[in-house]
Amino acid sequence: MTWSRGILARASGVEDISAGQIVKLKFDNCIINDGVGHRAVDLLDREKGVKNKETVTVILDHDIPAGSFESAFIQKKLIDFARDNDTKFIQSAGTTYELMLDQANEGSLAAVCGNHHGTFGVKGALGIRLSVEEMAELLMNGEIGYRMPEVTSVELSGKLPDGVSARDFMLGLIAETGEEAFKGQIVEITGDAVKSLDRTDRFVICSLMSRTGAESVLMKEEKAEGYEKNVSYDLSNAKAVVTLPGDLKIVKTVDELKGTKMSAGFIGACTGGHIEYLRRAAEILKGKRVKLGFRLLIGCVSNEIYLKAMDEGLIDIFFDFGAQFTNPGCATCKTTSIGVVGDGESLISTGSYNFTGCAGTEDSKIYLASVETVARTAISGIIGE
Repeated sequence: MTWSRGILARASGVEDISAGQIVKLKFDNCIINDGVGHRAVDLLDREKGVKNKETVTVILDHDIPAGSFESAFIQKKLIDFARDNDTKFIQSAGTTYELMLDQANEGSLAAVCGNHHGTFGVKGALGIRLSVEEMAELLMNGEIGYRMPEVTSVELSGKLPDGVSARDFMLGLIAETGEEAFKGQIVEITGDAVKSLDRTDRFVICSLMSRTGAESVLMKEEKAEGYEKNVSYDLSNAKAVVTLPGDLKIVKTVDELKGTKMSAGFIGACTGGHIEYLRRAAEILKGKRVKLGFRLLIGCVSNEIYLKAMDEGLIDIFFDFGAQFTNPGCATCKTTSIGVVGDGESLISTGSYNFTGCAGTEDSKIYLASVETVARTAISGIIGE
């Protein structure tokens, strides 16, 4: 049996679970934030109330402090919901998925409405992305009907080349395979290469694997049995790349984009704000100064990481360089008041989104790259220089 089938068998009470089978799932963690999940609160039957309140966590992390009246209304709604139902509540402590990893145990099952559900795979747990309607049903009934997906093994081999990050690998993989490569499938990432990856690289790979349409993602060094599909990728083939604006299908190497001018950069959030990545950025920026007119925004993945960066002197390096800091949270993942760019401007970011209008106006452009590429670009204001 695959690792993920074992988790779902426990959560459903059905021992011999197979692809296509419909079961009733109970979750160890049910997570609602101010990104998408808050809409489930609007669908609740007040008389029915919330079942299994002890499993529910409400988190504010998308636009903290509120940068618009709309955000303020959403946050008040969630504050009231958490208070009225006596659920766990976290405000302004970091990104949802980083914070919830501390509560996720190996073999546990989490329900979310966002697109980074794969991050739970770092702990050998499963995060299942639900629709708003499914989340509301789960809140009221304590369980939902679920059709067991096929499980695909993604075996990783080799080692990342010098100067190439796990983020580079995943941006290249998404462009190569497409955003629906593993649609409706649970992806189990295994292989000898997993042993060489630190927690941050594992986090980034699991998080971005969600962008391939995966139903869920789980990472284990040992491969199980019983997969419907088996594919493999060699990390040593990865190159330092940049995803072009508009979608995730087109990437070019840093060398191919050499000379492309940027207006601003962002290092932070789910796939760029961990301490290991901040150290790499600080090493590049130490003793240098930001290009005149270029804005560099730094956002730690959590308050804990911010304090750690402060203790290590990384904050001083970023400030001396001329960077600005935002509170730990999602930051430029959507058009809020934090770090957006204007008409005709270009942002190079460690975020996960680059669609038109993301983190800026309809006439701005969002490029996705590694922490190292964003940091080097901040020095000259130009990619590859």
